[in-house]
Amino acid sequence: MQVKDAIKYLQRINPEDEIVIAWWVMEDFFDKQGFDTGWCKMDVTKEEWESVVHIGDNMDWSMTHESLQEVMEMEIESNRKGITNG
Repeated sequence: MQVKDAIKYLQRINPEDEIVIAWWVMEDFFDKQGFDTGWCKMDVTKEEWESVVHIGDNMDWSMTHESLQEVMEMEIESNRKGITNG
């Protein structure tokens, strides 16, 4: 997704609402500064990045969503117990 598309989408949301958002930039995967991300040690050009980044648009993110929801539910339960027992 291009940043301009994300901005258009976010402008439709109430700026006072809380959201969960995640994004990655090229440096998160292919860092030119020599930082070992643990994922890949390839030298990748901006053009190469732009030619493959679209795969995220077609990826099934349901497992990521489910994992995040599970962690949020655990945190809510933990908070509820803290309030009840607090």
